[in-house]
Amino acid sequence: MTIEAGVNLGGYLVDRYGWGDESCARRTAALVRNNAADPGGSRGGYLRELTYRVGGVGRTARGTGSNGWNGWGYIVNHYASTADLSRGKTGTFRTVLGGAHHAIHEFKVRMNPGGPVDATVQWFFATGRSAVVYAISFDATPAGPNVVNADTRAPYGDLAFEGTSGPIAGVGWGDKYRFTTTGNGPVTAATAWDYTQPNTVPYVRMWSSAIDAEMGAVQTQTFEQHVGGGDYGGGLLASACWTKTSANKGANCSKAGETMPQDWLWPFQLNQYELPFVDSSHRLAWGSTFGTIGQSSVSAFGKTLSGYPKVSYSVLMVVDKHSTNATLEQVSSVERMLGAEVTGGSWNPTWACWDSSASTVTLNPRAGAVSAPIFRFTAFSAAQLTAVTLGGVPLAAGDYFASVDAANQTLWLTLNGTVTGPVTLQVQ
Repeated sequence: MTIEAGVNLGGYLVDRYGWGDESCARRTAALVRNNAADPGGSRGGYLRELTYRVGGVGRTARGTGSNGWNGWGYIVNHYASTADLSRGKTGTFRTVLGGAHHAIHEFKVRMNPGGPVDATVQWFFATGRSAVVYAISFDATPAGPNVVNADTRAPYGDLAFEGTSGPIAGVGWGDKYRFTTTGNGPVTAATAWDYTQPNTVPYVRMWSSAIDAEMGAVQTQTFEQHVGGGDYGGGLLASACWTKTSANKGANCSKAGETMPQDWLWPFQLNQYELPFVDSSHRLAWGSTFGTIGQSSVSAFGKTLSGYPKVSYSVLMVVDKHSTNATLEQVSSVERMLGAEVTGGSWNPTWACWDSSASTVTLNPRAGAVSAPIFRFTAFSAAQLTAVTLGGVPLAAGDYFASVDAANQTLWLTLNGTVTGPVTLQVQ
């Protein structure tokens, strides 16, 4: 892991993190500081640039600047008939963890979607993992109960994930079912789609029509554990669009003369509001029901949720090849991790890892092979790691990636490989 603090990236003051991904290829992520205005007219707190490699060839995914969105990871809260945006707000930043193989970068900002709400965003990078964790939490305590009635669309923004802002060939998402456009694209309001397949882990994705690339965000919990997506139509999406295709959709799913669902009905914000004008919008964001932030009780997709006092969730940011269905493969990876049986530890959805207060953990991948599992040992009092064994067999450097956070008595450890059967991990 490398951390370059205060780098001038074309006028943007960034902190740049570098790591080796699941293919041992180098990736970097440049996060714009949020304590001053940037050249694009916003005030930081987002990912300006991601570099990665495909087939040995480097790509640079950079914020498009479209409509003032200079990257990805902004906080956006819609409420009433307006929205509160982090891009105009000054906040604070810091490196929370700067380990040998694990790093966490934090932004804090006070939002005001009808009342003061404190937001914290943390980006988590780990050697051996291509996807980056974007963890966000909202605290509406300053506003008081039931004052704020907002949604959350963070992470929000426009990133030219394929290296150029070309036409978008397709979009998709997963709530309780999987929506995907069909055909070769580019996507228009008249594009055909399928919304029939059941889904477990919420996600959102889009892909390029000219370059083998796609971008997505995948939740670290199931839809049942944490509802992902907004029920903006108050049940209309489920009744008119779920389990349907563009050929047999309900009468109110689409506007007259169009095939795609009505723009305001999409549970996640993508490029739907730009489709009448352009086919190259790279807008990709999350979604949630109004009231998810600030209300003690709110209904969504037949469930009763609470948005007060605090709400938090995490997504894995995916930027990779479309030919491998990178986002859907990450969905499968999360399903396998959630389906694993772990003795001596518990799933931590914030970082997509397992926490343990012991020194021994047993992982049984009951739902399928788990690649590069990450463990966080929260009672590690040693100044350094002296031994790691797997099934009683000592591991050598390169078999794992470790970061010791002595100040917080925490050890972060990633196994370098794929776990296909029960294994017992012990650290000293």
